[in-house]
Amino acid sequence: MQIHISWKTVLAVMLVVIAIGLMLRTTSLFLTADNQVATAASPLASAPATSPLADTAIVSGPIATAATEAPRVETPTLGPEAPPSSTATGIASPTSTTAATASPEATAPPASPTPFQPPTREPTPVPEPIVIIAQGFGQRPSGASYAFVVNNPNPNLLAQNIRYQVAAYDAAGIVLTTDTDTIAQVGPGQQMGVGKELTLASNLVITRIDVLIRPGQFVQSPPLQMLAVSNPAFVNGDPPNMTGIITNPFDRDLADLNVVGIAYDASGIIGGGSALLPFAPAGGQAPISIPVVTDLQATRVEFFASLNASP
Repeated sequence: MQIHISWKTVLAVMLVVIAIGLMLRTTSLFLTADNQVATAASPLASAPATSPLADTAIVSGPIATAATEAPRVETPTLGPEAPPSSTATGIASPTSTTAATASPEATAPPASPTPFQPPTREPTPVPEPIVIIAQGFGQRPSGASYAFVVNNPNPNLLAQNIRYQVAAYDAAGIVLTTDTDTIAQVGPGQQMGVGKELTLASNLVITRIDVLIRPGQFVQSPPLQMLAVSNPAFVNGDPPNMTGIITNPFDRDLADLNVVGIAYDASGIIGGGSALLPFAPAGGQAPISIPVVTDLQATRVEFFASLNASP
């Protein structure tokens, strides 16, 4: 028995098979597209919730570059919270970026520190130097004497330990002898006399003396207490003497008080000397006699007796 199939039947079957294949193919494409759309619309569903790197990996192209180049800027929001997608991608809002760029505080250089100004101090005034206001000498065949008076111009400063040197010259300018000693104290604004004998050969003649003063120490102090000397006199003799009476105004005895005497004539100082007063009773008086080497007649005598200030 022969089965006869016409070509029309075969063609029809082929068309049906092709149509079924096309329908299956189209259905498969639609299903694949739906799955891709669902995956793209919900990135959080396809990535682990605990991995921030997965959220960053979803962003591609320019968005990923912007997130890398610009740091994340967080600004407080007054309205409702931003959608999760904005936070996940790490994209700063345009408003926040503009404010950060335009803020002068972010771009202004740090202020320069103010240079340290040390406190100023008032300079300590330099004391006025001790001044020699008179000097002179006397001579006899047995020797010579010199004397000078110094002034302390500082009203509030006591001068102490003033070193001096005296040089005696002849008419040719040759130094015949020198003497060096110390003035213990000169009170503020006060004067002090110095008088001493010189050892000199009998054939030498002094024509002038020079006195050099070395600055001493100055301390704050009230004026020194000067003792009054009454009845000053020049008594001729060999040698002559300068005499007077020293008054002790204190209620205690004074002992070993150094007293300086200077003799003057019309031309100035003609000699001087000093002596140690052994005793002056409290509230009483004590006589003083000081020899002076000079061959001239004095017209007046000056004494200097002071109580030393405490060091």
